Amino acid sequence: MMHKSWCKNHSTTYETLLESTISIIFTLTPPQKVQQITTLIDRRTSPAHPTTPHSTPTYPAGELLRSPTAATCRIPQGDFSSQREMTARNSKRSTHPPSDESHESEKADTNTPKLVKNASSACSACRRRKSRCVGGVPCEPCRKAETECELDFDTDGRRRVVFKRKIHSLEQDRNLLLQLMETIRSDDNRTAPGVLNLIRSNASVGEIRQFLDSDPSSSTADEMPAKVRRKSSKYMDIKSLSDIPLYEVPAHPWTEVTSDASFVSHLISLYFTWQHPGLNWIDRDLFLRDMRSKKLGSKFCSPLLFYSWYPEGFANPDEQSSRGEHFFKEATRLLAEEQGRLTLTTLQARGDIYTSVCVMGKDRLGWQYLVEIADCARQFINKREIFLKEANDEVEEVSRSIDTTLHGLFSLNPFATLSFQKPTIIKRPQLKYSPQDHRPSDDWTPYPRQADPQPAHTNCVKNGLFDLSNILWEVSEYLFGDEKPATPDTTKIDAFYERLQNWAKCLPSCIDKESNATPGVMDIHMRYHNAILIMYGFILPALDETQSTEKARINAICTSSAREIGDGLNKFRSLWPVEYMPMNLMQYATMALFALLGSLEHEEERKSFTDILISLRALARRWQLAKGMLRLIQLTAMKQEAKLPAEAQILLRDFEEELWSASDRQRFSSLYPNFAVSTEFKEGMGAAADDAELDRLLDEWDNLTLSKKVPTIKEEEGKSDEQSK
Repeated sequence: MMHKSWCKNHSTTYETLLESTISIIFTLTPPQKVQQITTLIDRRTSPAHPTTPHSTPTYPAGELLRSPTAATCRIPQGDFSSQREMTARNSKRSTHPPSDESHESEKADTNTPKLVKNASSACSACRRRKSRCVGGVPCEPCRKAETECELDFDTDGRRRVVFKRKIHSLEQDRNLLLQLMETIRSDDNRTAPGVLNLIRSNASVGEIRQFLDSDPSSSTADEMPAKVRRKSSKYMDIKSLSDIPLYEVPAHPWTEVTSDASFVSHLISLYFTWQHPGLNWIDRDLFLRDMRSKKLGSKFCSPLLFYSWYPEGFANPDEQSSRGEHFFKEATRLLAEEQGRLTLTTLQARGDIYTSVCVMGKDRLGWQYLVEIADCARQFINKREIFLKEANDEVEEVSRSIDTTLHGLFSLNPFATLSFQKPTIIKRPQLKYSPQDHRPSDDWTPYPRQADPQPAHTNCVKNGLFDLSNILWEVSEYLFGDEKPATPDTTKIDAFYERLQNWAKCLPSCIDKESNATPGVMDIHMRYHNAILIMYGFILPALDETQSTEKARINAICTSSAREIGDGLNKFRSLWPVEYMPMNLMQYATMALFALLGSLEHEEERKSFTDILISLRALARRWQLAKGMLRLIQLTAMKQEAKLPAEAQILLRDFEEELWSASDRQRFSSLYPNFAVSTEFKEGMGAAADDAELDRLLDEWDNLTLSKKVPTIKEEEGKSDEQSK
């Protein structure tokens, strides 16, 4: 009873399913096979083989044909009581029912026309004619109409594969768009010209995608189309190979923050590649030798010195609360444990801690470390012979390391005092020049590896920097010493300028900026132009309208030096990754922007201003101090109502929206002065650097401008049009 009730309730659905199944079998299987299948179905659905409505019939081995469809088909119970009734029902779907005789069956099979059905996907011609398509290529309507028959399955929205293909295509296009945006955002001049070259040469989207997926760092913009044809390896990309550290060193026993020797080697390689050439007070070879020895108490390596490299300790440059915080805390703890003991590594560590706290935007604390460095350096000069006697069999190594340390830290002092507009705090030491021997082993290799090793000429850079620092020491004493003038004398500044020019002419050819593009050489040339901007920056505001000729001459000198700094920054970006720019470059970029801020009438200056702004914005993504400097440039331009280039306005507005927040100004404890304000000697503007310090100006100006709507470019253009009318 239950069996009959279940059949009645589901008769429509299952009869339709069964008829469709057998109809398909008729069209695909010879009549003898159909006879076997129908006999089997009739036997399995007869009362001799009862089944429940929700059970799946089980078949003895060999009963079903070896057909995947038949083996997995679930057959519900029905009212078919005999084979004759089953065959009669299905024979209605054919004009010639099968005969019992074999030769008649074969005749019926060959003469029986196939059922005419609509194709699951119409051809393009039938779709345009809005007619029925029976399938096949060509289909019957196209054959009769003598038209081209094409099937386009992508137009069939019912096919799941079509959706998958479309989703995959959209994902590829989205990834390509993100790659293009990242290439432009990263300011990578090594890759961007190649992409533009491809786009302008009508390259296909696939070629552009393949170029971005490959390694373009070793090709020039003119070689890019050929580069695109080279397929990249699917097993190991070039980045994996380039990230092999230059200097393999152990983590133990120098650090307890991490046991990852690869991570420690990565930090060491970054430091000696990008920061060390411009801030050289550690003998690299002696440091690496002692670090690899794993011996605590070594003369040239210590846990304190390792932890003092806080800026390179960022696990993520965009997240300043990563492992670098542990590095800084450990460095200050270990320095306190020294209790004033004077060793070579503690003096070197103070130099690194000074630079670390400065890039954190806490250079007030950094100034205290600078004073300690000056005091320790004086003690080392006075006790040099004692340290050499205690060196035992390493007298030569200790003497070389002391000379390197004193050279580097003395060069740091006038550079820092000029930047902070403070008097010098160290006397000029009597130091020997390093031998310019040009050792073959003295090379510089970019890390991550992107080029072959280049001659570093370390001693030539060190001697040139020492001579430059001697001049800058005198400039700092004149401008900010105890006997500083109320208004700097132009004649005196011109004399310093002439000495600086002679210094630049006397540099050895091996460190010429055109022939050597290592970070140390680029740093020394930009430091030279930075000093010129500072010197003459105090002269320009003191000149009145009657001194227009003199003002134009000095303005031309400053503009030229600012452009030279911009060219140096562009050269760095074109050769090396922008995220590895040394920290010194933020000072050079800031001074150049202040110098160009009042000279944006010409297109060359406007372009240089925008290019330098791009570099400083890239530095602001990593260094907190660079972020404050860039904000200071933005606020100064707004206070002075400077007419910035359209690209510069977009960059500054993007910086304010993405990188700067109201809480950022609370992170600064900086005495870094606003050069545009501190050099202003006019009445009512104030001339003291203390009144123009970074944190004070941010507190005063940031509240005023964050609530003030920044005008858009169209608004500025509309305003200028109204004024012209």
